[in-house]
This record gives sequence, structure tokens and C-alpha cells, in this order.
Amino acid sequence: MPWCPKCKNEYVDGVKTCVDCGCDLVGSLEEMEKEGLIFGTQEEMEELLSFLSCNGIKSGELRFDETEDLYELFVSPEEKGRASRYSGIFQKEKNLREKKKAINNNSFEDMQEELAETEEEAEEEAVEAAPAGPVYEAASQKAENFKSGAYTLLGAGIVGMILLICLLAGVLPIQLNGSTKYLTGGVMGALFLVFIVMGVLSLKSSRQFEGKAKEESALKEELRRWCDENITAEAVDASIPDLPDAEEARYFRRTERIRAMISENFLNLEAGYLENFVDEIYPQFFGGDGQ
Repeated sequence: MPWCPKCKNEYVDGVKTCVDCGCDLVGSLEEMEKEGLIFGTQEEMEELLSFLSCNGIKSGELRFDETEDLYELFVSPEEKGRASRYSGIFQKEKNLREKKKAINNNSFEDMQEELAETEEEAEEEAVEAAPAGPVYEAASQKAENFKSGAYTLLGAGIVGMILLICLLAGVLPIQLNGSTKYLTGGVMGALFLVFIVMGVLSLKSSRQFEGKAKEESALKEELRRWCDENITAEAVDASIPDLPDAEEARYFRRTERIRAMISENFLNLEAGYLENFVDEIYPQFFGGDGQ
């Protein structure tokens, strides 16, 4: 049964347009669940839809609103946040291109200042559009952290146990009498024992991460060899439509493209690991761009 995406009204088969708002009806509830992102002319919306599609947003759909006499771009709720940020980048880059075309009609110095401001705004938008997530920590670094913590806990626990035994044996010049002696001994003994157990567990974890670090090192070497053989700066730039002029925006688009190329050949890579790896190899291909 057809539905109105705006009024949420259901119609009988054969009806094409909502009688209340004039919107084109959609054929399923899934299509109706898409949310409106932005209004505009057909040319503007088709250009934005193409830009979003190139950046991995596949749920975009154009619908004509007869009431407003405009086209509206719809996306799924899951992709609306990313689509909104990419829409901002698209608009900044569009404004930048328009201002560059107008240089011949305005004062050169004034236009240069305006272009610099626009490029700064585009860079800020690109940084905001980058997917947020936890900072990746290499397995070798985790192993080192666990090992350091293990030695600290074991040292504190063992030294504490020795001092406690000396205290209870009367070797230290501190006198504890009656129930105080046993209460102190029990509490401190349990505390130092916990230190020792935690130290042993941390040491065990460090050895596990050392093994994982060797696997990561081998994987990184394999990834580097593949990138050296299959990725070039020219190929990356050629595969990105409408490569922006702002350096920060270029960096974001390039790294996203490199991650996609690697993911097509190496499945199930951890997102944080892949992002960290691409950041490492980026200067190898674009080191002369000032990034």
C-alpha cells in the first residue's frame, strides 16, 4: 500500500499523490522512514546526492514537494548525521569554487582574503566530519603498559608482605597488641595479596599482548607491501571526484579513499587499526603536500 512520507497517511493502490500535502507517495514503510535533509532545486539536489553517494552514503533519495515546488533530499536516520556534515563540506567547496570564478570581477586582494577564510571554514568542516572513535593503541604499547603495571604491583605486594611478616614477628620497632595486631595483619595481608594476584594477572596479559604485537607487526608489513605495489598518489586523487582545494579537506578525502581501497582487499580489519595505519603511510604518498 502507498504511504505519504510527510503526512504518514496510507492510501489505496493507484493513488500517486497525497491529497493533503501534494507529496509523491512511497511504496513501503521503509522508504517512509527516511528523514528529510535539505531542500533545493533539482540541479543542486542531484549534485549533492552524487557527492554523498561518492562518500559512502547510499540511502539518499530525491522527492519532489509540489507544495514548496522544490526537491527534498531524504536519507536514512542512521546516515543523517554523516550526511549533514558532508552537506556542509559540499556547500563550503561550492562556495569556494564560485568565489574563485569571481576573482576577475573583484579586487584581487579582497578576494584572496575571502578565499583564505573560506578555506579555513572548509578545513574545520572536514575535521568535524571525520568519524569519531576511541584512539587506537597498538598491542605492543598495551603489552608494555601491562608489564610496567605488573612489575609495580608485584613489587609493592612482595615488599609489603615482607614488611608485614617482619612487623608481626616483632623485628620492626613497632608494637601492636591484642586484637589490633591481628586486625592490622589481616587487612594489610589481604591488600598485599591482592597486589600480588593483580600483578600476576597483568604479567599474563602483557605476554598475551606481546603475541598479538607480533601478529600486528607481520600484518603491517604485509599491508605496507600491498600499498607499495598497488597505491599511488595519482591513482588516489584520480579516484576522488571533485577533489577539494583545502588541504585539510584533501587529507580527509584521501585517507578515506585509501582505507576503502585497503578494506576491499583485507577484510575484517579493526577500524582503529586501519585508521592508524593509513595515518602512518599517508606522508609516504603525499609528503610533499604540506600535510
